[in-house]
Amino acid sequence: MNRKVLIAATLTLLIVFIVRWWIPTERVVRSVPALKNTDLDYTLTDFKSEFFNSDGVLEWVIESPKLTHDAQSRTARIESPLIEIDPTVSQWFASANEGYILRNEDELVLMGNVIIRQPVAEGERIIQTERLHHHRRQRTISTDDEVEIQMPDAIIQAGGVSIDLNTQTMEFFDHVQGEIFMDHPSSDLTLSDDIRPRG
Repeated sequence: MNRKVLIAATLTLLIVFIVRWWIPTERVVRSVPALKNTDLDYTLTDFKSEFFNSDGVLEWVIESPKLTHDAQSRTARIESPLIEIDPTVSQWFASANEGYILRNEDELVLMGNVIIRQPVAEGERIIQTERLHHHRRQRTISTDDEVEIQMPDAIIQAGGVSIDLNTQTMEFFDHVQGEIFMDHPSSDLTLSDDIRPRG
């Protein structure tokens, strides 16, 4: 029985390598963030991948020069990732020095020079920090590190932020300060809209 399993696994890997050799690197790979039985270590180079949830909804699009998966920790390390989070609804575009997909927690962690952008009226919302977490199941983006948010009509600095993708609200906490540009054409910003300080 073990010999049959070993032969089947070897043939599967051989087929994967042959298919990978024939498919161009620009080809989009479709996958699911919460794969339950991937017990192999592997590396992908120069790839772009679409990640869907169990309902078939597109949740992430990830581009990177290199992804390395460790089967024991069920963690994938991504070098210099370019990521689109919640592309069909929120359209958050993120970049960082490195990223990690923690498959046990269904979490995406970005680290080092993290910049995340979202198109908004009159321009875009830009968030800069050193570490950012996207919890797939809770549908939140958050950081407990210092963060600066630039918007067409405001600049806000805080000790952290939590973004609820379901309600499209942002909650700031720890030493919140900022400027609101009241003469900006789109300045209808109030604390009761999509920005809520905490603490």
